[in-house]
Amino acid sequence: MSVFTELSREDIETLLDAYTLGHYADHQGISAGTENTNYFVDTNLGQFVLTVFEKHQPEELPFFLALGEHLHDAHCAVPQPFRTAEGEFMVQLYGKPAVLFERVAGQHQQPSLAHAATVAGALGKIHESTGLFSGNRAHSHGISWIRAQQQGLGPELGADDAALLASTLVRLEAIDRSLPQGVIHADLFHDNALFEGDGLAGIIDWYFAGIDLYALDIATCLIDWCLDDQGLPDTAKVANFINHYDQTRPLKPAERAAIPDLTIQAATRFWLSRELALRAHSGTGNVTQKDPQQMKRIVSHLLQNPLAGL
Repeated sequence: MSVFTELSREDIETLLDAYTLGHYADHQGISAGTENTNYFVDTNLGQFVLTVFEKHQPEELPFFLALGEHLHDAHCAVPQPFRTAEGEFMVQLYGKPAVLFERVAGQHQQPSLAHAATVAGALGKIHESTGLFSGNRAHSHGISWIRAQQQGLGPELGADDAALLASTLVRLEAIDRSLPQGVIHADLFHDNALFEGDGLAGIIDWYFAGIDLYALDIATCLIDWCLDDQGLPDTAKVANFINHYDQTRPLKPAERAAIPDLTIQAATRFWLSRELALRAHSGTGNVTQKDPQQMKRIVSHLLQNPLAGL
């Protein structure tokens, strides 16, 4: 279970004293997630999610929380971050920043054409809305981050993987970085979307969000929502996703042209970040791990078989 900070009933009751959200009824750790500690928190007035931030510093968080409030107010499918009685987003728990969020009803679903189409339309609406958001933060895991990993992690990858990463970066350096950009989610896999039936209830986990190419956000979705039985991008599913996005926020031809290589960038980012997480948490049984090999296979496949017909 991905609970890094254990919280007692007394801890939660003390937390709730800072809000006007009711009195303690129950709390339970949430197993999903690899970066932060999350709990379901119930009071006599409602149900909430408590996030304790394990890596982010307090000064980093106002961007994400203001973004969540902005998107919620714009009627995007994003949970509301609650402010304390004094109007603050954050409280401190054991020296770590913590925030209470609206608990969104719904379940994670395995990707289907219907679910992917719904997410694509919602992502287009989010991108339209973030164009009106004044916050400014660079995407933490963009192309500069990948370049840095080649220097830091590359020598530890082994000769074959280091060669694959080098070949990949040659392709990525040719991408047009002047395409439309704004705040992107950057991690919109199916475990960050909640559905009630076929209806999208909420998009969660915005802590990789930052300013980057909108088309990169689409590409990130393609390597999770649009895979075939072998775990590789399916052309028909990719076209379905892009066409539903385009109905909400029409894509420029140059954006469509860049998506094949941006999909390689997205898969490379998750290959490397999962590799780093696996090494950091090796032998730790209470942390959810994701397989870097799946993303490496996608990188290798797309270098030889780029997406076409978009």
